[in-house]
Amino acid sequence: MKKSIPALAFLCMAVYILAACSTSQNTVNQPLPDTDKGNLGTSSCYVIRTDGSTQYYSTLKLVTGVFTTPHLVADGKTVIQAKEVMAYQDGKRYAVSQKLLTTSKASFVADETLPGFAVRVARGKLNIYSRKYYNGNTSKTEYFLQAGDEGEIIAYSPEAMKELIKDNNAALDYFNSKTRISPKSRKMMVTADMYNNPAQYISKN
Repeated sequence: MKKSIPALAFLCMAVYILAACSTSQNTVNQPLPDTDKGNLGTSSCYVIRTDGSTQYYSTLKLVTGVFTTPHLVADGKTVIQAKEVMAYQDGKRYAVSQKLLTTSKASFVADETLPGFAVRVARGKLNIYSRKYYNGNTSKTEYFLQAGDEGEIIAYSPEAMKELIKDNNAALDYFNSKTRISPKSRKMMVTADMYNNPAQYISKN
């Protein structure tokens, strides 16, 4: 009887450990609440699904090819199609579906992103996204603007840019200046940086 007590204790401990591992695995696999919208881009890899849920992964890879429909592969095994995704972060870039863009131009170009997705190239009070599309036989880049993380993502225009930065005189004056920078998009990016990081541009004189 005395010999059976340690064995029984060991058996109970083993069952407890297995149950704990099972519970942990189930918790990890459950889609996490989409509470990170105000801080998108800080997690290494995640996908925001069309149903609004957010799923986090250790790795997220874009797969393209001549005979392959572009898609994402999460953790080396989970295949995610573009139609299932509203936005995603793959550890290098944050991209949004063209469904979120206010544009009538559809794009099927998969240039470092899922087809038609726009990549965020500036982030802060003013977000800027870029997207590739075909104009005849050549590939073009178009830009979109967004006020913060919750604003509508609108097509870039000088007028739209001025409206969004009108509360920052330094950024607005620079954008309106005759300063020539090549490429032209560089001026837009510098303006966005001035707007998002005003303290770095305050004159020390």
